[in-house]
Amino acid sequence: MVLRSDGKVARMVAVPPSHPASSYEDAVTRARAFMALDDDTILPEARTALLDHGAKAPLAVVLFHGITNNPAQYRELAPLVHKTGANVFVPRMPEHGAKDRMTPRIAKLTAEMLLASASEAVDIAFGLGERVALLGISMGGSLAAFFGQYRSIALAVPVAPDFALLQLPYGVSRLLARIFLALPNFFFWWDPRAGLKQRPLTAYPRCSTHALMQSLRVGDDVHAAANQRRQLAERIVTVVNRCDPAVNNEAAEEIAKDWCGWNRNGVAYVELRNLPENHDIIDPANPLAQTALVYPKLLEILTG
Repeated sequence: MVLRSDGKVARMVAVPPSHPASSYEDAVTRARAFMALDDDTILPEARTALLDHGAKAPLAVVLFHGITNNPAQYRELAPLVHKTGANVFVPRMPEHGAKDRMTPRIAKLTAEMLLASASEAVDIAFGLGERVALLGISMGGSLAAFFGQYRSIALAVPVAPDFALLQLPYGVSRLLARIFLALPNFFFWWDPRAGLKQRPLTAYPRCSTHALMQSLRVGDDVHAAANQRRQLAERIVTVVNRCDPAVNNEAAEEIAKDWCGWNRNGVAYVELRNLPENHDIIDPANPLAQTALVYPKLLEILTG
């Protein structure tokens, strides 16, 4: 959303209508329909996952993966969350998880596609748990923040949200996003030196400029909305790596401060200071992830 000249708010992206699952059985039916979207072109380990206890749990947790990654990013964290007694849903976002790691399909991704899929995942979670928590990293962090802003959930945990890229000031990052969206799409390697050997090997080694900028549109709405209206989540805990080279933590901290202005006791900003320079602090296939340090902190936040 943006503030218009007349002082009223205009949305940057539309908030999808909410249709919470009416029961545990309804949630499982809808989760299975979500999982049925994973056809033979999708890696088995990259498919949407449901880890449940056979009945509605006190807490349901949705885990949103990052851009060019997939649910395999949570293959070790999701079972740990499940062991706490929570029902866990790990949705595959559109155009992700293909067996062909060089697929161009991700270029079709839009913010609206992301929000529609993520909204259905949140709706499913309302039938899986008495309370709902969302955790996501990078693109998934922006999704967790978005639904923490607009949905009445118990907890949102944006991890390394991609509100602004490459430690650039938010305004500069947003201007570049507009420019890149206006230009023809092109693909870039996450690590040109590694190429196809880029880890994790289940994720895409390159990204589409249009897809990345579309993910930033979600964060743009959160950036504006946090300053204009109270968030609906009971608690929002933002987690960042102090040495994150891929995003600007100052943008995440600014949004956390805006949230704090509406609900001081329901907002926290956690800066992890003992990690190496690295963005993806969740995927165990990332040699720099330091999951032995990160996972206990995330579990503490989710169950605290």
